[in-house]
Amino acid sequence: MSALCDLHLHSDASDGSVTPAQLARELGHVHLGVLTDHDTLAGTSTFIGALDSDLRPPEGVELSLNWSGGTFHLLVYGHSIVTSELAAMIDQLALARRDRNLELLDRAQQLGLAISEAEVLEAAGAKDLLAKSVGRPHFAKVLLDRGYVESIQDAFDRYLAKGRPLYSPKTLFGIEEIGPMCAELGLVAVLAHPLTLGVPASSLGATLRTFKRMGLAGVECLYASYDPRQRAQLVEIAQELGLLVTGGSDFHGSFKPGLAPVTGYGDLRVGAEIGDRLMMRLSQG
Repeated sequence: MSALCDLHLHSDASDGSVTPAQLARELGHVHLGVLTDHDTLAGTSTFIGALDSDLRPPEGVELSLNWSGGTFHLLVYGHSIVTSELAAMIDQLALARRDRNLELLDRAQQLGLAISEAEVLEAAGAKDLLAKSVGRPHFAKVLLDRGYVESIQDAFDRYLAKGRPLYSPKTLFGIEEIGPMCAELGLVAVLAHPLTLGVPASSLGATLRTFKRMGLAGVECLYASYDPRQRAQLVEIAQELGLLVTGGSDFHGSFKPGLAPVTGYGDLRVGAEIGDRLMMRLSQG
């Protein structure tokens, strides 16, 4: 694995099931691994300290953003995110996440689902709703443990996915706010799992071109859930636009069964050159 990277990983500092240190050990020796928890950098230093890699990784975070077509996720990489202006905005996103979780609890009670805040916090391994990025996977686990659903995926399909009874959108920032800030601060902003934009293939390039004008620097083309044809098409689009090609597993531990770090569902290969290009872009500020 020394020639492979994984630039999209989650620990139990947000909505993964393993600790940052355990995750680092599960990676084994990699060329570059980056922890990208949702709306938090809480596990970053522990992860970096436990990681066996060729390169010292940057800090990473995954943010949910608004745009005219809906919402999407942005992966942000940098060497000083925790001390940057972006950190204050991440704190605001954490507050929005807490408010959404309280709304989810209210909706569950209205539906007759006996889910308590204490159970959700226990599933997340958190002391309170602001201690870490408590999210929908933790609600899914409680639904599963209580026998309301048959699996984590069933919990999302029946209750937690967009449009389902327990779904509630967060108050989010827009790409027009976060993108320019990342560019100004020398951070690298990458569109995560781009096909979730729901944009037709014929207009995806135009959408990415618009995002690039707002500070987008890269696209997660080599994503574990995409097939080889989809990955190749995304690489072609990104290269045509002069955007970085990145990749990762989006590992969440037991919350995404069958998905492994680095290798994804078995066929993911994010080569060392992908990590090297990311590090070079960061060094250029």
